[in-house]
Amino acid sequence: MDNMVALIIFGIVAVVILFQLYNVLGRKVGFRAEDKPVTVKGDDFGDLSAKADKPPETSRMPNLEMLKTRDANFNELNFLEKARESYEQVVIAFHKGELNTVKDKLSDAVYGVFAKALVDRAAPEETLSFVDQPKADIDHIDFKDEVAQIRVRFLSELVYEKTDAVVESDETAVPATKDKPKVHRTHKRTAEFWTFQKGMKVPNSPWLLTKVEAAKA
Repeated sequence: MDNMVALIIFGIVAVVILFQLYNVLGRKVGFRAEDKPVTVKGDDFGDLSAKADKPPETSRMPNLEMLKTRDANFNELNFLEKARESYEQVVIAFHKGELNTVKDKLSDAVYGVFAKALVDRAAPEETLSFVDQPKADIDHIDFKDEVAQIRVRFLSELVYEKTDAVVESDETAVPATKDKPKVHRTHKRTAEFWTFQKGMKVPNSPWLLTKVEAAKA
């Protein structure tokens, strides 16, 4: 009788041990959905869940390959070139108050905000130009339903030029002379995040600017 009880107890202990071994050895190694992700804060599209065993370079843009799969024509270098062109054109057009010339590059919301800003400001007295070609880098790619979003970080140096009004001398003077106009130049470095958005359901739909934010230089 005692032997029978001992066998039953031994059997129960064996089952418990085997169950624990299965839980340990049978578990997949690596990141899984139920594991707590590494959270990177401060992203405008939500938290980024990066695998702890991946280098930052690959975890920063996990959706790049997905974007290429869904859009066979997407090329990041071509995209950055077009984004840089849009950046330059929009900045210059906004400064000049000629927003209609770049309306096709802006979402309705951004166009509305820019248009209101133009109404509220005085006409600029300076001309604006870029010192060099702006630097552009893809910062993040995300999907929201059937919409792709790409955030680009732009670094640029702008120069504002203002020329003093020409003052003519007295017409009775012989000969009449003009003072040489003085040009005032102000340089400004700027760093910004621009988010571009594209609907994936419509073929050849354009990338539109949907958000502008300050960035660290």
